[in-house]
Amino acid sequence: MGLLAVSEFANNMKKRGFLLIELAIIFGMMAIFVGMTTINIFGSSRKASLTATVDTLVADIRSQQTKAMTGTTDNLGLPPAYGVHFDTNQYVLFHGSSYSASLLSNATVPLDTRERFTNILFTNGNVIFASRSGEFIGYVPASDMVTINQLDSGESKVVQLNRYGIVTSIN
Repeated sequence: MGLLAVSEFANNMKKRGFLLIELAIIFGMMAIFVGMTTINIFGSSRKASLTATVDTLVADIRSQQTKAMTGTTDNLGLPPAYGVHFDTNQYVLFHGSSYSASLLSNATVPLDTRERFTNILFTNGNVIFASRSGEFIGYVPASDMVTINQLDSGESKVVQLNRYGIVTSIN
């Protein structure tokens, strides 16, 4: 008879289901898991955005240098120098030995609204590559970098060039 009572007790437990406290614990654990996952996803997207901005900037700098080295005229006559002008919320790709905001051939590349350029240490905010050689005109040692800041996370990347116009580091 003792064995029958234990079996009947086990059957009653199976029919009752979960207790309210057990459900609360399970939902609490799920909420913590979802919260941690969401935080990680948003952190990754911010890092990806900053990395994409740096990659695009470096590609544009190399493109401008290549145009200067190959003597690409873009139907402008003599092969000019090419350069990149930096503002806090954008950069401008231009041709010629100095930046002029009024040229129609300029190409403006805006930054994401959550990103800004700071510590623009290039002379007059410009990186200019000499025609044919592609060297950085106006290179000043230790003043050859720009910082890109991610405003939401406070993360930043520093892009540094050498006198030959080559991106030497991204920190």
